[in-house]
Amino acid sequence: MEPGTVVWRETAQSLLRQKWLILGCILLGLLGASVFALSQTERWTASSQLVIGPAVPPALVGKLSTSADKSGPLGMDLPAETQARVMASPTLLKAVVKALGMPDNDQTIQDLAAVTRVKAVTDNAYLVTTDGPTAQKAVDRANAIAAIYLAQRNAEAKALLTNLAEQAQARSKTATQQSRSLVSQIDEAVGRGDNQTAAALRDQRVGLATEARQAADDAAAMLKALSTVGSGSQLVTPATTDTASSSPMVARDILVGGILGLVLGFGLALLRSHLTPYILTRDQAARAATAPVIAASEGNRRRIWQRSAPELPQYEITALGAEASGALARRELNPRAFAGGGPGALLVVSASPTPNSAGIALAMAEANARDGRETLLVLADIEGTPVLPHLTGHEGLTDLVNEPAATRAIRARKLFRPGTVADLYVLPPGLNHEETAEAVGPSLVPGIVADLPPGYSVVIHGPASVGRHGITPLAAAVDASVLVVQVGLDKEMDVARLTGALQFAGAPVLGVVLIGTSTQDETLGIPLNYKPLDAGTPSR
Repeated sequence: MEPGTVVWRETAQSLLRQKWLILGCILLGLLGASVFALSQTERWTASSQLVIGPAVPPALVGKLSTSADKSGPLGMDLPAETQARVMASPTLLKAVVKALGMPDNDQTIQDLAAVTRVKAVTDNAYLVTTDGPTAQKAVDRANAIAAIYLAQRNAEAKALLTNLAEQAQARSKTATQQSRSLVSQIDEAVGRGDNQTAAALRDQRVGLATEARQAADDAAAMLKALSTVGSGSQLVTPATTDTASSSPMVARDILVGGILGLVLGFGLALLRSHLTPYILTRDQAARAATAPVIAASEGNRRRIWQRSAPELPQYEITALGAEASGALARRELNPRAFAGGGPGALLVVSASPTPNSAGIALAMAEANARDGRETLLVLADIEGTPVLPHLTGHEGLTDLVNEPAATRAIRARKLFRPGTVADLYVLPPGLNHEETAEAVGPSLVPGIVADLPPGYSVVIHGPASVGRHGITPLAAAVDASVLVVQVGLDKEMDVARLTGALQFAGAPVLGVVLIGTSTQDETLGIPLNYKPLDAGTPSR
């Protein structure tokens, strides 16, 4: 299988393991979008389109006497973006409010400005869009904005042309009067015989006459242009009544909310899968323990908000223990042929305190005893939950602390209690909970195992950390170990550290019993480059 295929498979499995998180995010997105959409005020939208022609004929623009006349907000041709801003300005909207009979106050004007949008489609075409509480009010507002802007623009243009015409007529009248006043001066110069002055005055009179005629022509042109003002500006597409409101759009908002929830769920699921320190798959457990998964219990018993190890039912624990014991026998993984017909000692340990590991140790010991081998189960977890309730009132491991070394082995054999099946014996943890007993008790296990008669198989259940010496006292008494790993509870680093400590102490991990694996986890649970230990005596 190509590496890319493996990556995509693991990603898909990761998403499947987090399916409830993804579904929760989707439901959250749908719920949030529904609340948002249904809480919105109903709003209708209408649009009108208008085209604006030149306010003043281009030939007359140069006739303006001052620069102030060229900068009027409505009378002259301004850049398209500027005119769009003028249409949406409070100054114009105030006239719209009055025309529509709306309350004439600043708040009304501000509210109308907030829902009014004017876009310059081209240099002379504009799209006016506004919202209203009803379809008809939205239409009235859009059409009123366009009509009032055109009306004010035409009025400003007419006022400008009228002013220009009056100025031109005044210039024509002044030039005519000045021309008439030069007649007497010309006669006087001729009477004096001053022909040069008379010629100069005649030229000046001709210029004044020309200026008077030009001014009169300009005035006539401007008065004529008054009749054509606004002919190139009109409301080409009035707003019409919509059949559906523009807000709220419940279906669209819910769809967007669902999509955002899906994206958020995928992101959180991938982030949680890649950043979580806990073991979630068979491959992670095998990689941390550098040993294959020899038994696994499927189930979704984990909770995001509660990191605890739920106790498995007895039938499931028994099945896991039998499966693990059978896997060790078939694969011949124990160098001294534990569970393969010969004597041996095995440590069953968990990286975190859990009653499941004690139950699995009992189940493996029972399976070993059913195969016809005398088996001793040592419960070295002093503070753990007893797996055999009928043995809790008896002496046990911690009661051997004060026993002399010479008689300790004899008394230890007397403390063995019958187990639940034939050929199974149990050494309980004992009732001595003094500090010395709890610290020293597990250290007595190697001596007890060494003094056993030939032919005994030993299964020891103990905690991951015992006294000041860690796992070393228990590891010294066994040939190999089996790790019980709880999915979603045990951290990968803790399992790796425990594996290294067992390997260093001479109790290599033969396999992993995995509890709580997901049904979507289809991995094999075999570490990369795994090589089984040297086989011992062949199994019968």
